[in-house]
Amino acid sequence: MIGIVQSTPAQALSEVAVQPGDGREPADSTSHVLSTFLIGFGTLLLLLTLFRMMRTSRGRLAAGTKDPREVIAHHRAVTNAAREPIESVMAEANELAVRLVKMLDAKAARLELLMEQADERLARLDQLAPVPTAAPAAPATSMSSGPGSVERQVLEMAEKGCDSAQIARRVNRSVGEIELILALRR
Repeated sequence: MIGIVQSTPAQALSEVAVQPGDGREPADSTSHVLSTFLIGFGTLLLLLTLFRMMRTSRGRLAAGTKDPREVIAHHRAVTNAAREPIESVMAEANELAVRLVKMLDAKAARLELLMEQADERLARLDQLAPVPTAAPAAPATSMSSGPGSVERQVLEMAEKGCDSAQIARRVNRSVGEIELILALRR
């Protein structure tokens, strides 16, 4: 059998010597080749990753895109700029509210003063006006002879075809009272 043996760990794979053997390969030789291969592969991956990152950052600069920190700083500046008009409007609204409260308080005080003056004037008027006597008596009619006589007369006139205005004139009552009596009897 042919065995592959590496003379030193620092030599590349091309420098591996082929020696005849007894069929067994040395155990540390295979592991040494494998570890060298893995180290080379890892180095290659690291270089590719760095190359991509550099290309991405160059592409970002060429395309005009900004660094995320710059984007965040820009958004903060825009937000702060938008906040200023809102704060000024809120300050104006507070000032307006204070002025309106003062105006309402002044008007309420003025209204209370006017009410006190009106009460004083009513008290003086009550002192000057004579006390009213009993209301003059209504003229006696033939209908006031009983509690149900007015209703009876209203119903009789309604049966004869008189309207509520004519009945109200004849019995000396208001039209609304006559209509109420007629509505209650129906």
